[in-house]
Order: sequence, then structure tokens, then C-alpha cells
Amino acid sequence: MILAAPPPIAPLDWYPKKFTPGDMDATGGERLLGRTELSPLEVLIRETAQNSWDARLEGVRPTYGVNLRRADFRFRADLARLLPEKHRTTPVGPLAYDNPFVLEIFDRGTCGLDGPITLKPVQGDLPRNFQDLILKVGVPRDDGKGGGTYGFGKTASFAFSSRGTVLYWTRCKNEEGRLEHRFIASAFRDSYQESGIQYTGRHWWGRRDDDNILPLVGPEAEALGDRLFQRSFGEGETGTSMLIIEPTLTLESLGLTPADELPPVHQGEEVAEEFAARARTAIRHHLWPKLTPLPGGGRSPMDISLEAGGASVELVDEEPGSIGLWSAGLNAIRSVRQGHTASMTTPQGLPVNVLPVTRYQQTIGHLAIVRRILALERTPDHDDLDPRENPTVMRIALMRGQPELIVGTVDWIAQTPLEGMDWLAVYKSTDDWDAVYARTEPPAHDAWVGSSGGEPGLVVKATKQRVIKAIRDEIYPEPIVAQPEDRPVRTGALSRRFGYLVPSPAASPPAPGTSGGSAGRRRAHSSIRQRLDVSAPQLVETREDGSQRQSVSFIVFADSMAVVTLSVSAIGDEGAHEALVADELDLEWRDAVSLGGGQATVLGGRRASVEFTGTPRRALRIDLNAEEYRGGP
Repeated sequence: MILAAPPPIAPLDWYPKKFTPGDMDATGGERLLGRTELSPLEVLIRETAQNSWDARLEGVRPTYGVNLRRADFRFRADLARLLPEKHRTTPVGPLAYDNPFVLEIFDRGTCGLDGPITLKPVQGDLPRNFQDLILKVGVPRDDGKGGGTYGFGKTASFAFSSRGTVLYWTRCKNEEGRLEHRFIASAFRDSYQESGIQYTGRHWWGRRDDDNILPLVGPEAEALGDRLFQRSFGEGETGTSMLIIEPTLTLESLGLTPADELPPVHQGEEVAEEFAARARTAIRHHLWPKLTPLPGGGRSPMDISLEAGGASVELVDEEPGSIGLWSAGLNAIRSVRQGHTASMTTPQGLPVNVLPVTRYQQTIGHLAIVRRILALERTPDHDDLDPRENPTVMRIALMRGQPELIVGTVDWIAQTPLEGMDWLAVYKSTDDWDAVYARTEPPAHDAWVGSSGGEPGLVVKATKQRVIKAIRDEIYPEPIVAQPEDRPVRTGALSRRFGYLVPSPAASPPAPGTSGGSAGRRRAHSSIRQRLDVSAPQLVETREDGSQRQSVSFIVFADSMAVVTLSVSAIGDEGAHEALVADELDLEWRDAVSLGGGQATVLGGRRASVEFTGTPRRALRIDLNAEEYRGGP
């Protein structure tokens, strides 16, 4: 059977934009939009995903996808016919490689690029998405409801193309309410002069109508889109696809350093593999809230996919690791705002504490503090969302309430976590305050700037102060200091610290991509944690060298024998501490049988105590935990 060759593609009309009063050239547009510490790939993924989320249809779960692939000889020939080089300033000439890479980014379940296809005025809230993305430089949203602007994301897509050229295919409802396909190509390059005429460097290919360039519409646009794009449209489906021609796959664009090894651009499948790894990390860093299933077993808010070199890339590991902790914090805030009374827990069973952050008696956001017991975790080999492994991820994630997109992670608590423990925190502004926070964000939406001035800047400063205080009160309570007999001993800090070390038996919320919580490490399987009731330490005596003899009583809530472990540390500057050797503490257990090494067996439900002598003139941290006794030495 001989298949007929598809008909040749007809060339599109080319329209270069001339300078007119008030115009901005392409280079100036990029400078105006500002700079960011994010890599070009991160900006591209972050901004296109934000625009897709902003364009979602009400009641529809949107889809967002990224697909890097090699174009075949047919695509190369089609592109040459579609965008002919009729002029030496045409930004697209012959492709540099026989099988160049193309990067397709798409969304579905969104409104698509609807609205007028010319720059005619649009009244009120009528759609103008085609104008905003295709015909204008940048259109920010200042109501706080959206995550991004068309300008910064559009500039990012052109900048990521070595040709500065992007193809757009959209399906949307036209002004008559009927579904319509639209296709247009655009380029964003440096300004130039030709024959005494100044050009902006912005170009379009479509159907020329006097001084306007219009997109292909209807069946002609659909046929061209199906031929050049891989992701088509289903029945009744709307959305937008963009195809970046010859993406720039360099060290700088992928966010690598010169010390990293990367094959030359476009050579070998290693390039696609490196892109896949970097794109996966970018999606996880900036979009993990969209990967987090809603409380109560719901699906994640957005269906996100990544493909490179023909292989699909999993975005959440079978062992989800720290994304499960971040998700627990977000879902705890979601639950509080939905009025749910049941407490949320981490995959390790620890409760997540949600605190309102207020200013002038108004709640401006919520802070979820997520505690970790490292011994209970079973983590992936490499966890790019774990602050302990990835220095670019800080412990506090900031996001606005309605978009639920990560603005950034910050390190407002410059203090070492306590031994055996760690923590994460999620701050989410309330919906009513989203617009205030949005006004402090730079064009890349990657920070809240307290120095931005006015009321918004003061809100950011107040947020930082209150978040720091809340975390320090919860995670870094004032250390236990031995006191003379005639002065009371504070017990609040000690009781909170013991509470952190005993997991809650409550069920964990499902982690992203899983149906249940993560199990503990192997060492945690050998015994079952028991609840402890611990009294404040009592001063027994102060010795000549300044060391003090302390006594701590406790009850283990268990039906049988339990093993109790005592750990004592000397507290130094800024929370730094030094573990004291158990054999040097002169331990004396009462109503308990010593096992050596700071451990003893005790009957459940029976009060027991332990005495010890600490380091002279040092504040002490005292930790007790209990596990089920399984017998044996």
C-alpha cells in the first residue's frame, strides 16, 4: 500500500514591525521586564505554567505539558516553506541541524487565545488573550488572582529559541461563541535598519490584511497545527500550544554552571536527558502545589506532564520524599480555610500546626509548620526539594492564596535544626491580600520585596517578622537551663520539645502521586513509638565545679514494657549543641532497669525517673523517647 504524500505547505505572509512613535524594540522590551536569578528554563516553565493556570476554564482541571523532541526531515522542509527567507533580515533562515530540537509547550482545559485577532479596542471584561500574548509586549495583572504576566513569559519563550521564533496554535471560542482554530508564527529579535527604515525586531507570519497580520483560522489552521505539533485537540477541547524553534540548550539556559559537564549543544541524547532532569526539577520547585492532591483524596489541581526525547518523565517518585512534607503543609492550610476541624499530619504521622498571621487584627495569611523526625523517613536517593540536600531550596515556601504558585523559598531562620529533627514551613497569603503581595513582586514573580515601598512593602516586612517569631516559638523554644531551687523552672519549652519527638498515631494525608503516606526507615520498623508524659526537670544539687544534678520523671503510656532513651546536649550559640556521652552523665534510673548507653526498661503506666549530672555552666537540652520493648539484649 502506497500512502499519498501530504500536500505541500503554502508559505505564510511575513510582516516585520516598523518603528512608530511610542514603539519599543524587542531588546528594550526584555530589559524593561527586569532580571531574575532563575535560569532561562525555570523562567520559561514557571511563566508558561502560570499563564496556563490563569487561563483555566471554570470547573475544569487544566492540563499543562512540556515536550522536547527532535524534528524530522519533513518538519524541516515544512518550516522552510512556511517561513520563507525572502529577505536578508528574516530571522528564520535554514535550520542549523538536519534533525533540530523543538520544544512544544501546551495547555488544555483553558480558554485558549480568544478575543479579537486585531488590536481593536475591547470593552470591559471581554476576552483579549490573543491581543495580550501575540500582539502586545506585556500585560500584567494587578488583582492578585493571576500568577504571571504575558510579557515576561512571552519574552522567555522567544529568548529560549536560538532563532527567537515561536509557532502558536490555539483553539478557542470566537466572538460569535463558536469553536475556532487559530495559527500564527512570531519572532522577537534585535531591532535593525533596512533601506533607511527602522524596524523593531518583532515579526509575524500569517495572512496579511493591509497593515495588519492576521492568524490562519478554521480548517486551514487546524490542518497546519496537526502537521507541525504533536499534541492535538480532542473533541470540544480548547487551549493553546506553542512550538519553540531550535531551543537554546546550553549550560546557561539549563541553569548549569561551567563546572558541570554537558555535551555540545544538539549533540547526542545526553542533551535531552539533561533537559529532562533540569525541567523536572524546575516543575517540582515552582509547581509542586499543582502536583499536590486536594484534601480528602481529591486529584491534584493541574495535570502536568513532561516528555523528552520520546520518553515520559515521572514528576513524583514512588517514594515521594520531601514533596510529601511540603504538600502536608499546603493541605493543612487548605483544610483550615475550608473549615475542616480534623488535624492534618505528615507522612510520618506528625501533626502539622497551622497558625494565622495577623496585622492590625486582620488575618493576612496562614503559616503551616511541618516537623520532621529524620529517623522515621525513607527518602529517595536524591531529593531536589529537600533543603538538607539542595542548597537552592530554603525551608520556608511563600505563595499567594488564589494562584497557589510558589513565589520562592526563603531562609528567614538562620539557625541549625535540633539534632534528629528538621522542619519545613509553608506561608500562604489570604485571598483578600493577594493583590497587596502581588504588587511587591518583580516581573519574574520570584520574590516579595519588602523595600518596594508603601503599604505593600510594610505588609511584607510584617509578614517576615511574624513568621520568624512563630517558627522560633514553635521549633526553637528557649533551652532548658538549670535554675536555683528558689526560682521556677520553665516547662513549656520542654513539653513542646518532647511533643515534637513523639509522632501522632493519626493517618497521614496522601503524598503527591501516591495513595498513602511514606513508611519509616528500617530502624523504625524494629520498634513502635510510645507516648510519654514528662515532668519538668528538678534540681537535685549544684556541685562545686558548677555542674548540676537533675532529675526528670516520666510515665510511658503503654500496656507492656517499654525502652526509654535519654539524650542530653549542651546548648551553644545560635542553637548549636553538643551531644553528651551517656556514660559520662552518671545516670541513675529509679523504678526502671538500666540497659546502659542511656537506655532503661520501664513498665507502662508506671511513673519512673532518671537522674544525671550535666556539663558545668551550660544550658542543657534534654530529650526522652520511648519504644516498645521486644526483649533480647
